[in-house]
Amino acid sequence: MRKNSEAWIYREVQRPRQFLFIGFIILLAGLFWWACFQQMIFGTPFGDKPMSDAMLVSMWIIVGILMPIAAFTAKLITEVREDGVYVKFVPFHFKYHVFRYERIQDARTVTFRSFRRFGGWGIRTNLKGECLYNISGGQGLELKLTTGDKVIIGSKKAEQLLQAMSR
Repeated sequence: MRKNSEAWIYREVQRPRQFLFIGFIILLAGLFWWACFQQMIFGTPFGDKPMSDAMLVSMWIIVGILMPIAAFTAKLITEVREDGVYVKFVPFHFKYHVFRYERIQDARTVTFRSFRRFGGWGIRTNLKGECLYNISGGQGLELKLTTGDKVIIGSKKAEQLLQAMSR
């Protein structure tokens, strides 16, 4: 049974929609799988300046296995609870990042261009010190904190997220 502080009022789970990104990950992972098989199994060096076997296996583990796992398990979980807004970017966060209501000075829905304003999607900070949690799209909730910092949480249902906060 959940503790009362863990009960959520609103919950949204988003997964990536960038098909070009996912296609790129598959292509890159496939290249390292092929390189590893060609060099390690067939004994033919991969490329003009092949990596050592140890380096190739290391890169295969990172790019051929871990990167696709991270890409396919990625999701952004946003929860509104009695004491604040909770954000978790799986597989990069092990615990929720909490924005307690007493630290939130203002909240509003925003439309933004993730790539232009932050240089892409994911967990980002721009030159103005604004922080972004976004997995896809260009709508979200902007939180102005009492410290003066701004945090944008990407959401497909930004209005519902804001309404849940005002309960």
